[in-house]
Amino acid sequence: VVGAGPAGLVVADRLSEAGKKVLLIEKGGPSTWETGGRDQPPWLAGTQLTRFDTPGLFEAMFSSSNPYWWCKDIQVFAGCLLGGGASINGMLYFYPPDSEFGIDQGWPAGWQTPTTAINKLETKLPSTDTPSPDGIRYLDQVYDVVKTLLNSKGYSPATINSNRNWKDSVYGHPAYNFVGGKRSGPLTYLRSSKTRSNFKLMTYTNVIGLVRNGATITGVRTNDTSYGGNGIVPLTANGRVILSAGAFGSSRILFQSGIGPSDMINLVKNDATYGPNVPPQANWINLPVGYNVADNPSVNLVFTHPSVDSYDNWQPIWNDPRPADAAQYRNSQTGVFAGSSPRINFWKAYSGPDNKTRYMQGTARP
Repeated sequence: VVGAGPAGLVVADRLSEAGKKVLLIEKGGPSTWETGGRDQPPWLAGTQLTRFDTPGLFEAMFSSSNPYWWCKDIQVFAGCLLGGGASINGMLYFYPPDSEFGIDQGWPAGWQTPTTAINKLETKLPSTDTPSPDGIRYLDQVYDVVKTLLNSKGYSPATINSNRNWKDSVYGHPAYNFVGGKRSGPLTYLRSSKTRSNFKLMTYTNVIGLVRNGATITGVRTNDTSYGGNGIVPLTANGRVILSAGAFGSSRILFQSGIGPSDMINLVKNDATYGPNVPPQANWINLPVGYNVADNPSVNLVFTHPSVDSYDNWQPIWNDPRPADAAQYRNSQTGVFAGSSPRINFWKAYSGPDNKTRYMQGTARP
């Protein structure tokens, strides 16, 4: 399994749970304290709380002088470390509506009401809209201001994950996957995987491509030449490779393996570093890898309001946080730092001239 982000962690756990022998390969290193990470702000020294454990340090991900957690081979934000994007995001956590599993979305018939799967997910990764274990919502002025605006536009309040199919003219407190005032998420699956003897994890190992004989994958080529002398991890006769390195990472691995559109494979072929490992053109497999990639537009608006504590725009939180808030979190993992910055989420459905319904999701924070 290539990539220890949300998808790879879940797949590796489920396969090892089923008795399969699993090797999980991650190009980055540890994140949370439990995974071996030790990156802490000065005010958390002497604890077992890192920047990745502490929800309220989310905004500090974007202002560090050494942001080693970002992937260096793409121009958008992506996490290259254990947990992937789920180790560096704000941990907003919404159970999907049934509409996302429609036949018109490409899902097979019979998958349209995934209640059993979602219940299993909820048991493994519970959500909360009160991230601080003391049950208090902190810095909630943004919620009060924005809800007044939304109420005037016909929106209604709801507990978001208790109403997962309601995504039109609705708002609520953000749902998170924080447990005990700390980041949880897909790394929970790594915890159970590591208890099994049939599971192995390799970190700081970059998968360059797939070794194959025609359409049969025989191994995984890595940058770690100490492995077998050439960096190739061989598969058994019944072995399989699952790429879970993200939309960009998995596509790149396939291109570098001679799988995908010919124009992309030619780019790799002409590269001095990766070209020598590309199979002969007669063995290229022409598949629409990378086609139909889409992203959602994001618009940021900044307002001021006399009743809102801006929290200094989260700028001093690494080196010079507000002393009372830092002490509260250090002592009990409660308070402002037990949650990330969002304070309200809202949705609106819009019908377009093409008869498609599209959804706008809003987030507001101090």
